[in-house]
Amino acid sequence: MRRSPLQVRSTPLAHALSLAFGVCCLFRASAAFGGCSSNAPQSDVTVICDTRPPIASTLPVIAVPGSVNVTIDVLPGVELDIVNRNGLYVRNTSTATNRGTLRLTGNGFDGMTSQSPTTGRNTLVNRGAIYTNGTNSEAMFNSAAAVTMRNEAGGTLTTSGASASAMIDFNSAGGTLVNDGAIVTSGAGSNGMTVRTSGDTLVNNGSITTTGMSGNGISAGGTPGQNVVTNNGTIDVSGNNASGIVSQDASPGSITNTGSIIARGTGGNGVSVSNAAPVTNATGASIVSQHASGIIANGGGTLDNAGTIQGATGVTIANGGETIVNSGTIRGTNAEAIVASGKINVSITNSGTIAGGAGVAMRTDTGSDTFNMNGGTVTGQIRQGDGVDAFTMTAGQVDSLDQGDGRDTFTMSGGRIVGVFANGDVARITGGRIGSVDLNVGTNIYDMSGGQIDGNVTAAQNDDTFILSGGTIGGRVDLGSGTNSLTITGGSIGQGVTTTSGTDTLTWSGGTIAGPVSLGAGNDSAVIRNLTDATLAATTRFDGGPGTDTLTFDNVQTSGLARYANWETVSATNNTQLAFDANGLTLGDAASGTGTLDLDAASTILAGGIGRTSIQPAIAGQLIALNNAGTIDLTNGGSSTSDAFVVNGNYTGNAGRLLVQSALGADGSPSDRLVIAQGTGGGTTSIGVTNAGGGGGLTTGDGILVVQAANGATTSAGAFTLGQGVGAGAYTYFLFKGGVSEGTADNWYLRSSVPPLPAPVPAPTTPTTPTTPTTPTTPTTPTTPTTPTTPTTPTAPTAPTTPTTPTTPTTPTTPTTPTTPAAPATPSLVPTAAAGTPPLPPPPPPGAAPIPLYRMEVPVYAELPPVARELTIQQIGTFHERQGEQALLTENGSLPAAWSRAWGGHATQHNSGAADPEFSGGIGGVQVGHDLYADTTPRGHRNHYGFFLGFARASGDVDGFALGFPNANAGHLSINAYSAGLYWTHIGPGGWYTDAVLLGSSLTADPRSNRGVGATTHGSAFAASIEAGLPIPLSARLEIEPQAQLIWQHANLHDIDDGISTVSFDEASGFVGRLGVRLFGHFDAAGTTFEPYVRANLWRYFGATDTATFAGTTVIPTSVAATTAQFGAGIVAKVSARGSVFANVAYSTGIAGPNRSSIEGGLGVRWKW
Repeated sequence: MRRSPLQVRSTPLAHALSLAFGVCCLFRASAAFGGCSSNAPQSDVTVICDTRPPIASTLPVIAVPGSVNVTIDVLPGVELDIVNRNGLYVRNTSTATNRGTLRLTGNGFDGMTSQSPTTGRNTLVNRGAIYTNGTNSEAMFNSAAAVTMRNEAGGTLTTSGASASAMIDFNSAGGTLVNDGAIVTSGAGSNGMTVRTSGDTLVNNGSITTTGMSGNGISAGGTPGQNVVTNNGTIDVSGNNASGIVSQDASPGSITNTGSIIARGTGGNGVSVSNAAPVTNATGASIVSQHASGIIANGGGTLDNAGTIQGATGVTIANGGETIVNSGTIRGTNAEAIVASGKINVSITNSGTIAGGAGVAMRTDTGSDTFNMNGGTVTGQIRQGDGVDAFTMTAGQVDSLDQGDGRDTFTMSGGRIVGVFANGDVARITGGRIGSVDLNVGTNIYDMSGGQIDGNVTAAQNDDTFILSGGTIGGRVDLGSGTNSLTITGGSIGQGVTTTSGTDTLTWSGGTIAGPVSLGAGNDSAVIRNLTDATLAATTRFDGGPGTDTLTFDNVQTSGLARYANWETVSATNNTQLAFDANGLTLGDAASGTGTLDLDAASTILAGGIGRTSIQPAIAGQLIALNNAGTIDLTNGGSSTSDAFVVNGNYTGNAGRLLVQSALGADGSPSDRLVIAQGTGGGTTSIGVTNAGGGGGLTTGDGILVVQAANGATTSAGAFTLGQGVGAGAYTYFLFKGGVSEGTADNWYLRSSVPPLPAPVPAPTTPTTPTTPTTPTTPTTPTTPTTPTTPTTPTAPTAPTTPTTPTTPTTPTTPTTPTTPAAPATPSLVPTAAAGTPPLPPPPPPGAAPIPLYRMEVPVYAELPPVARELTIQQIGTFHERQGEQALLTENGSLPAAWSRAWGGHATQHNSGAADPEFSGGIGGVQVGHDLYADTTPRGHRNHYGFFLGFARASGDVDGFALGFPNANAGHLSINAYSAGLYWTHIGPGGWYTDAVLLGSSLTADPRSNRGVGATTHGSAFAASIEAGLPIPLSARLEIEPQAQLIWQHANLHDIDDGISTVSFDEASGFVGRLGVRLFGHFDAAGTTFEPYVRANLWRYFGATDTATFAGTTVIPTSVAATTAQFGAGIVAKVSARGSVFANVAYSTGIAGPNRSSIEGGLGVRWKW
């Protein structure tokens, strides 16, 4: 408690001390003792202290109680040495200024004092020096309201006693304390500047140095407090437990540091605040504690640091939430840079440097903490403790982060965490870089759309959600046990994905996973969507693990299917392509044993070009299930015909497709095939067959295997159909269930024939029952001979013959055991055409040749040479069809006459051969000709030499032997002939004639079957004709004319390729002969000469044989040998001296060989020039 300013202790000891002090002062070299004009000024009095007597220099200047407006001024050079008294003392609205030296001796006495119970508002200014050496002896003291204390530049305040602050404001309010000079204290508990009041402003622009224990640089405390502390200078405290600035306001004020604060003693903090006082450490400023905390916030508050804060612990927070904004440096030399204890909430925003001295940069406790990393560097680990924490990072670098327990959130868009990020619960990463992520305990959410993880992402337990849409994870993703959900739409994972026990779901639609994927034990499901084989190439294994697992491919192209292991259900959907290799696909695991593969309508299994591959169960002997609504394609690997796709189990087609390549030929031709082993084949599957270079051939045995039922497998009757007819060479192939040999009943074959019925198996004979042997008869006993009578002296009688011993009867033979009848012979199988096959002829009888199944085009192509031949013959025709009548040829000289004709009709032309083709259609044409020269010999012989040009066309339908049926409506053909010819006609004096013709034609042919298969070809034809006729008069107006004609012709047609096979033609050169008779008459009417006639011809087509060769292997011969009778009529009219016209009609019918018939007509004109 302070004493009265007038209180003095008048004792011998005091006098002795005063004397000693005065003597001491006498010997000071710089002493300028002086006195003051008054030592007890009244109101409105100004006291000047100078060196003039008589005022003693040991007396204080103490304004009288109640005084106001007192001014005290100690001039420069003046020294007042005062013992046991206060030095300068003012009351109300007064000013005391020291520009000299004040020395105070005694406990509890101050150099300058402002004290008033009423007005206050005093001003204390020090521009000189003030020294005190007693306990509780302050250099400047105030207890009046609204004081102003200033230690101005050049001024010094020095205290050496305990609890002696250099400046203190006590129990007042609204004061201002400013230090622009130097403050030095050395006593224990002696602060540089102290306030124990409210609403004060403390500013240090100079220096404050304390050396005593607990001697703080600035200490502020009050109720409510709200004192404002600003340090723009230096504060250096070195005593133990001495802090640079201490704020203990009940209601917080603020602390601002733009200068330097250092606490050197043990337990001394740079800044110590209570009750949420805000602290600002400006750019370039420093707060340092060598052995304790740079800042200790007991009660929380705010810290805005742009300078340097350093301590054994940088910032210590307790008993209240703290908000820290750091753009400078916070460093802990021995421990954390920032540490918080208790359940308090800490928010940190960093763009500067935070460095821990023991591997930990920041540690919080059970509060809800927020850390915003906007830049800078954090050296050491950030430990956010066990509260509900949040961490946000946009830039900068952090050594490591541990978010502790609690439902924590982590957001990162930039920057780098060099080491591990641990114990986050909800993590969202859009950028930046992290060494590794260890989510460990909790129900975690990890959402990454950018950035980089150098190592692993790990979560040990519980239910985790993992989302990756961008960025890079260099190591492994390990989600551990629990019900985990993984969604991967982008980014990359460098070393695979692993989960352990639990029901996991994985959806992967973008990005890459290098290494294995293992979902561990549990009923897991995975969906792979919209990925290509290139994206999936780095994934070495995709493992469902133990449990009942489901894998779905959605619009995926993937190969290497053996890596998809331990899945019980695999579904391929939405245009998925599963590319098999020799290792195949295994379904199921060691517990389930097998599984199911479902293929939807848009998806495909690619298994071509690899030989044999399979779908097999995990445990041998189990049956897998393949449900095919899509396509199994064995044609994708080039032209291989040796691929086998093996289904070890049950195959069901759900309107699926099987595509194979076959070198279509005779029995056993190489072909891809589906193999069903052990199980069953059912449902419906359409087989599409591509011919891989086969030239076609007749199947007489089993055919060409395309579906094999192996190891006891069976197939249902409608399990397979042929998607569309397939042809090779001359043959069409259809699909049949079963072959003709034993053990093929459930196989499926392509056949180009209808096989004969098997020979009937004779019924086994019933064995003959053996006859019972006859019991032998007992032999008869021989009769005893009679005793002969004694004869009279007879000769001795002959002794009787000894009876023969009867033979022992023969033992009857044991009947033979009846022979077991032989088992009936296994009948040969009857192949059954697959559903959807067009009607086929019934099988021929046993032993007959199979019925070949020629394709529809065969009779069309086979008929092409005969029709070309007939078209040539039609263009030559006969002399009268071209010229009308020899009597019209009367001209002489060059270019004497011209002629023209048009003809046409309908013809049916049947030719024998393998295809028995028959043409039915129209044949016609036009010709124009001109005699080049004509002459008449003196004996009346006339010669006409000329040429002609023509166009002819044959167009019609073709029937023939096709698809096993004779007279099948096969197709259509048309031939155009563009021709030129020469002729020489000789007419004898009696009207007989000879006519020689040479003809050449260019052909364009378009044969096409009814199913639209065909090809246009070209060719040429040549013909020569010689004809003669001799008219014989029957009367004046009637004559008969026998005729004879021989035509040689040859056609040459180019090869064609109709997309099924090549076809080459070999047209034989052939002769056609004609014998005919014409009966004609002459009469005139209306000035016109008419010559009507009738005619009859016998045409003989000699036995030439044309061939059409399919794919260089199958030759289809066609014979043109035939004999026809022709009957016709015509008329020739000479309508003028120059012109004549002629017309004719004819009907032909076959009389020997294949049928030929036609009806035709012609019209011509001849004109003399």
